[in-house]
Amino acid sequence: MQPVDIQTLHELQILSKNSKERSILNFFDQTKTQGGQDALKRLIGIPKKSVEEILSFQQLLNFVHENLDNWELNVSRAYIAAAESYYASNISYTMSQDVFKHWVDTFLYSWRHPAEFYFVQSGLTATLLLVRGMRDMLFKFDDADIPKELQDDFSFLREFLLSSSINSFVKTKGNHLSLTSVFYRDYYFRVTNKNLFRRLLDTCYKFDAYASVAKTRKSHHLVFPRFIENKTIFKADQIWHPLISNAISNSFEMGNQQTLCLLTGANTSGKTTFLKTCGAIVYLAHLGWPVPAENLSLSFSDRLFTSIHLSDNLELGYSHFYNEIMRIKSIAEALHSGDRCFVIIDELFRGTNQEDAFHCSKIVVDGFSIRTDSTFLVSTHLYELLGNFADCPSVSFRCFRTIITASDFKNTYQIEEGIASEKIGQLILNKVGIPELLKIAVS
Repeated sequence: MQPVDIQTLHELQILSKNSKERSILNFFDQTKTQGGQDALKRLIGIPKKSVEEILSFQQLLNFVHENLDNWELNVSRAYIAAAESYYASNISYTMSQDVFKHWVDTFLYSWRHPAEFYFVQSGLTATLLLVRGMRDMLFKFDDADIPKELQDDFSFLREFLLSSSINSFVKTKGNHLSLTSVFYRDYYFRVTNKNLFRRLLDTCYKFDAYASVAKTRKSHHLVFPRFIENKTIFKADQIWHPLISNAISNSFEMGNQQTLCLLTGANTSGKTTFLKTCGAIVYLAHLGWPVPAENLSLSFSDRLFTSIHLSDNLELGYSHFYNEIMRIKSIAEALHSGDRCFVIIDELFRGTNQEDAFHCSKIVVDGFSIRTDSTFLVSTHLYELLGNFADCPSVSFRCFRTIITASDFKNTYQIEEGIASEKIGQLILNKVGIPELLKIAVS
């Protein structure tokens, strides 16, 4: 899958717009380090380019999941942060490439600036604790069959952490470093092997991110999806939204000839949440990550598009309707270029009047209905639109029904076949007391 635009990432709540909003990134975040958190955010922003890459990453996460106890790094977050700060420090006396000058400069600096020298000494202590922790973890995998995607990292760790220099360093306890030991080790880590030190930290963070995804899979009973080649299919059993407490799960299937689903239901019935759920699991599947479902089978998509929460762009002078048009244009261009797309649209052309929305929607749905290599989920309140596609073999109809009593309603939140035509706007208006506040008699 090609990289997904920020609008889709925000609409599906993969990433949050601000720190106060929950996101699917937060749902998967069980990292122990700031660097691991940053690595997880990078991972969630880059879908895999092929089914082969997806399966390879699934294998990696399976390996981590099966060895979670061995994957734990017995080093505190504070020590890892101290090692990172030590790496990033630019105290000038350590930068000489001449070892003798480095030694002299360091000795003079330790005498003249004891506080800063203590920072170097404590940073080295933290670094050696990290080295010991990574070595201990590495030893646990001596007899393991390392997945292909992890082999380069493990080869690096073996070469660096089991080198003669590192072996000599770990024999001395980190909190008993002599002045001479500080000189030598500091030169080793921050001058001659600075790039290897950087890679050690980055590998630690990557492993933290991998373990975070594996822990979330275990704690929430997530599953890896199965990719079906040579046909367009989306078959989801008991999918649920990861950001909703006690979420109601739904099963849903599209495929064979029916690649376009027109979804109906009253306001508050659950349409938008369902569309977001489908979009989120499609995106997670293309990351190679596990998904919130009992089972998921789907075909690979080149592009993922959503149009759920469009708004006016006041800065550019674009109306809601114009933003809708430009979004549809992006989708049309991708389809025209031959990309296999997964498209999710919540209420086509809500930014214009009903007559205009009907004609625009018909043109777009007509175009979607002939694209059998892509998948389209489209919700609509335009019931007159539905009759135009009643006999179209590529179109299916699903709905979320609402049970209406004399003065109240209840949503089932379960997707069904067919078309829902319940209208509850006036009931909601009455329920919140607006007519009474405005002293209007409602028949």
